[in-house]
Formats: sequence, C-alpha cells, structure tokens
Amino acid sequence: MKLDDHHQRRLEATVQLLEESIARCRRWLTGTGEGILRVVHTSIDPAERERLLREVDVFHAELHRFAAEFELEPRPMNLAQLLNAEFSTAWVMLENCRPKRMKGYGVAFDPATATALNAEVDRLLERVEVLRNEIVRSTGEE
Repeated sequence: MKLDDHHQRRLEATVQLLEESIARCRRWLTGTGEGILRVVHTSIDPAERERLLREVDVFHAELHRFAAEFELEPRPMNLAQLLNAEFSTAWVMLENCRPKRMKGYGVAFDPATATALNAEVDRLLERVEVLRNEIVRSTGEE
C-alpha cells in the first residue's frame, strides 16, 4: 500500500527507532550491552534469554514485513551527516551538564565542584570538536 509522503516518512522514522531498540535488546540479551555506567544485571537464565532473543528476531522480521506492506523505502543517509548529528547531540548534552544549567534542581554546586565539573565538560567538548574536525578532514566538507 502506497502512503502519502508525510505518513510514509513518519512510519519510516518509527521503523528506524524500533530497529535501534531491537539492536539494544539484542546487546542486552547477549551480554554485550554494558557501558561505562551501565551494568546489566539479570535474573533471566541463559535458556530464557535465548528464547527472548529468538522472539526479538521474530519481531524484527515482522517489522521488515510491515515496512514492505506499506512500501516504506530505505533512504540513503550520508555517514558524515549522521556522525555530525551525533556529535552535535553530544555537544548539547555536555553543555547541559554545566552547573549553571543545573540550577533548576534547587541545589547549588560547591564552587570547587562547579569549577572541576566545568573543566571536565570543557575537556569532553574538546574531544567532540576533535571528532567534528576529523569528519571535516576526511570528507572535505564543513
């Protein structure tokens, strides 16, 4: 079934978000989803995790069927644009970690802690800038 372009794009965005969710579920179920501050504890035994993983795969297959049913189309995405979007998001998240942006929580930062936090945010923002510059260097695009 062919949809109106607006409806089609909305459904395509939903399918993309669901695929990302499926990828996270797969990582968690296979024990590869831990990070710096995320430690996944499970009371689900290995056999049950395997069964859940198969069900996640069925869901992914159904998502493919859904996309085909409504003639949703893959849209080529430029890797540099995707990476720049991620780095821009990282920039905003880090800027929002500054003490002056967290005043709304009702607890003031100790001045020494605020200074240290700002310095660390600055260091991380420098890393983000290095990443952005690498994209520019590798693509020749701004």
